[in-house]
Amino acid sequence: MKKAERRSLRRIRNGICAVMVAAASWNYLASYGAVAPPLSWLEREYPQYTEITVPQNDASAAEAGAAAAGQEGYGEEELPVPEILSWMIWDVPHIYQYDSYPTGCESVSAVCALRYSGADISVDTFIDKYLVKGSLGENEKGGLTGPSLDDAFIGDPRTVHGCGCNAPVIVRAAQQVLEGTDSQVLNLTGTGLETLCREYVSRDVPVIVWATIDMRAWTSTITWEDQVRGDTVTFYTAEHCLVLTGFDKDNYYFSDPAAESEITGYSRESVEAAYEKLGKQAVAILPGVD
Repeated sequence: MKKAERRSLRRIRNGICAVMVAAASWNYLASYGAVAPPLSWLEREYPQYTEITVPQNDASAAEAGAAAAGQEGYGEEELPVPEILSWMIWDVPHIYQYDSYPTGCESVSAVCALRYSGADISVDTFIDKYLVKGSLGENEKGGLTGPSLDDAFIGDPRTVHGCGCNAPVIVRAAQQVLEGTDSQVLNLTGTGLETLCREYVSRDVPVIVWATIDMRAWTSTITWEDQVRGDTVTFYTAEHCLVLTGFDKDNYYFSDPAAESEITGYSRESVEAAYEKLGKQAVAILPGVD
């Protein structure tokens, strides 16, 4: 064989070896996700999206959903974020209110959420030191007068004669508890339950919500004159406050101070009706960065 032919064969052989080495290296890197698999561009023309159902207390499925949401789409098209259909925050504290705080559901729920965020506080300390309280009296016309539910808790939460308060009272009290920390207290009033579940619960942030006892369609009310503004204040006697901790396609789940069990579920329909009736009041506490 001529010298020139041998040189040509050697170049061809070296070229083939280089291609084989490059292919092996590419496959090795692709197995670790460092580069795209060979011919991966063929898979992008008709991307297939799998709906991801998150099992209760299964973070791996949520991570899979986040990974799918971050994938590169074909061309300029963005991939939809997979819907989380169920979630449960298992370690939210639970306190049964009727042992010591028969009308203190707002304070008990606030303390459960505060403790979950890392605050070291008792219900008694919250009531005595941070909760603004007011009482009802008689006006010159012989009717009832007192603070707005946005300004104070009406009555004594340790007795059966207490009434309640609205979200702003709990927000201000919780902010005082967390003063000096980088935790945040959010008044989410007006936010729908679906959004609360998607934006907060599924990210392991429980939400304090206002509804009714047992989610019943109660209509009994007490009214009085706002001693500052002169408006009529209406209090639903079945008003109840509890902590939203989970959801699935049928129910919402709570740390309910009125229930002895740590987790209580109510149908979506009943919760949505009760939540709407109490003005879609909601509060979330975002823990600070460690």
